[in-house]
Amino acid sequence: MLSEGEIIVRLVMSVIIGGFIGLERERHHVGYKTHSAGFRTHILVCIGSALAMIVSIGMHYEFKGDAGRIAAQVVSGIGFLGAGAIMKEGQFVRGLTTAASLWVVASLGLACGAGYYLAATLGTFLVLFALVLLGAFEYIWRRDERYETISIVTSDRPQQVGMIGSFLEKGHGVVKRIEVCKTGEDGRMHLEICLKTTPDDSIVDIMQSLAAMPGVYSVEHRA
Repeated sequence: MLSEGEIIVRLVMSVIIGGFIGLERERHHVGYKTHSAGFRTHILVCIGSALAMIVSIGMHYEFKGDAGRIAAQVVSGIGFLGAGAIMKEGQFVRGLTTAASLWVVASLGLACGAGYYLAATLGTFLVLFALVLLGAFEYIWRRDERYETISIVTSDRPQQVGMIGSFLEKGHGVVKRIEVCKTGEDGRMHLEICLKTTPDDSIVDIMQSLAAMPGVYSVEHRA
């Protein structure tokens, strides 16, 4: 059986590990309208995982049961919590990294509960390395990419969508999505286009060129 001192050390370590990763997620989401899993959520997940492992070990010694049975449910059960951290905002999907951090924090909590302090400590440093340092590298690498959303009212006729898409692909960025939002009885349809551009592309010039196309009634840029 685990001593009271060992239980205290393992739970305190789970708080520290969950807190470090939770702070990084909290800092990353500052300024967003939606509030994703942050400091307290990661601490709670890590403590819960550590407790599950401690209870599994205790039941193994007391009842000679499977020491990993309760802890194994954490790995699959955390997926439901992670799914709640994923949100779709327009053409973007946010929260995938936070969902992954919740899953890895649960694994670190299991390591703390099992007494694998080296694995838990090294795992925490590697997670923070991926989130902070590699995150900064990814930002530098992708900072020249921009995504613009353009709303167009055009005539509802065959080939019109393909013609607009082909025009944009010819030196006006990369079309990520074209969605037909609404068609009307007046022979018009509303399109929403997600366009990946670079700093060399002028959204004003693109919109003026689109407005000059045959069958296009209006062009609007959405921030």
